[in-house]
Amino acid sequence: MKYLTHQLPSNTLVSDEQTYLWFSGTSYLGIPHHPVFKENFIKAIADYGTSWGSSRNNTVQLSIYEKAEKALAEMAQMPAALSVSSGMWAGQLVVNFLKYEGATFFFAPKTHPALWNGTIPFSSESYQEWTLSIAEKVQNTLADKIVICADSVGSPYVEYFDFEWINTLPAHKNITVIIDASHSFGIELPTITASNIHLIITSSLNKAMGMTGGVIFAEKDFIEKLRHFPMFSGASPMMPALLEAFVNSTDIFQEQRTKLLNNIQYFNQQIPNSALDCIDNYPAYCTHQVGLHEHLKKHGIMTACFPYPTATDLPVTRLVISALHTKKDLDKLAEVLNIWA
Repeated sequence: MKYLTHQLPSNTLVSDEQTYLWFSGTSYLGIPHHPVFKENFIKAIADYGTSWGSSRNNTVQLSIYEKAEKALAEMAQMPAALSVSSGMWAGQLVVNFLKYEGATFFFAPKTHPALWNGTIPFSSESYQEWTLSIAEKVQNTLADKIVICADSVGSPYVEYFDFEWINTLPAHKNITVIIDASHSFGIELPTITASNIHLIITSSLNKAMGMTGGVIFAEKDFIEKLRHFPMFSGASPMMPALLEAFVNSTDIFQEQRTKLLNNIQYFNQQIPNSALDCIDNYPAYCTHQVGLHEHLKKHGIMTACFPYPTATDLPVTRLVISALHTKKDLDKLAEVLNIWA
């Protein structure tokens, strides 16, 4: 069932003239509602307008892009960054570039479509099973360039992904690992210190970061090559006013992250016997239990509930904690969950 709303949900949702507590979506840090960010965005709109209708490689270039990309790279603790119009385009741009170079691709189970290379990857293995076999598969391939694609965390059904398998990959091979971190950037990126690969991280900025756009993190020489790839040169860039607002608001992202982590810790303490699937320090909670969505809705709490990954699969109820929730909100959710049989 669909519910229409005429205003952006925060910790509440107004639909059909009824107000619910809102525990869904991907605005984990609550940035679109943060008063400082909104104020900085309004100021940036006055300076930059609504869009920059030009190639990033045109004769005249806006300096805010490189300024913001430097700040994004510092936040991610990566060598360099390149902003694009969406997270989907961030993944597809990288994949198309490496495909153009003749790379052979491997995909972890549940890899997001942003990293697909024109085919729909299918695997009957679990992620854990796949990690035990990928090194051998890479070892046995005759390809000169190898690309392995994976997500940083399972979504929409939350699942922890370990990246120790990267350290088992053969060091003599030319291997690039691409990780779609759309659901992690702004909360916590996976820690990867392997020296036997080229690491690329792609991400939507429209989740925890609260901005319509995407970003690519990689080594500086790769980012420079990507800048001159026709599919980047010919694409419209991200809205410059959003990047200006980000540069002028970097301190609030850490503040909101701290609020989010505190909310997660507090909520977990209220539901000690919960059967919801979750992972440490992460704001999403999932279950296939039939009827939970309706139970929560009856008590004034709205969540997401939909079949995944196909329309014939069991519906997934997904609860999301954000930095916008108050202790009163979290207490109410915990109270309703704890009476769920």
